[in-house]
Amino acid sequence: MSIRLLLASLLLASSLTVSAAAPLRVLTEDYPPFSMLGAGGRISGLSTEIVQELFKRAGTNYGIELLPWIRAFNLAVLEANTCLYSTTRTDVREHQFKWIGPLVENPWVLYARAENRHAILSLEEVRPFKIGGYAGDATSQYLIDRGFDVDLANNDQLNVRKLLAGRIDFWATGKYLGASLLAREKVSQLKPVLTFNTTLLYLACNPAMADSQVQQLNDVLRGMQRDGILARINAKYLNQKD
Repeated sequence: MSIRLLLASLLLASSLTVSAAAPLRVLTEDYPPFSMLGAGGRISGLSTEIVQELFKRAGTNYGIELLPWIRAFNLAVLEANTCLYSTTRTDVREHQFKWIGPLVENPWVLYARAENRHAILSLEEVRPFKIGGYAGDATSQYLIDRGFDVDLANNDQLNVRKLLAGRIDFWATGKYLGASLLAREKVSQLKPVLTFNTTLLYLACNPAMADSQVQQLNDVLRGMQRDGILARINAKYLNQKD
């Protein structure tokens, strides 16, 4: 082998070793109780604990960052070695990611002001009204795709104030997210009036992730389900909000 070819081979091997050792970049948003910024800047939450235990068992080197949802989503789509949670798996998103999960169920609900005494029996009944959602969210896109009048905010917390002020008639959000945001804002004047869908939340990874790694992580997650750790983490966060 020539010296030039040998040097090229060594450089390639070195590059592959560095690439393999690079920590996985894991992104999430402020989405309580699934992910949120806690004391001392520590990222916590139901999905966060599941992801941390998953990577611990898999021996995966990683770092978690909390970013606005649209930015985090776009980075995970475009950048190799990047994953995103908690991500609703939809037909549109299916080929944008490789999927590990599901991590947890996420019912979708409509909130109304407490003085609204009308019983809402189906989603179709609110078609004439303005519904609050936030940009990039699967719940909002679900309603937009079905022709509902969705007023988008930059984040879901703004919808609490918009509904209280009468700027929207209903607010569509996750059941547990809604309850967490109302508790955070100390708001008691809003109530859930309809559960209209239940989805599953995943860890979504850039398509460049090796299929073998996706398979390994899914196998580890199934082991976590079998030994009961997923149920214990769910109970820690969700029982008090049911």
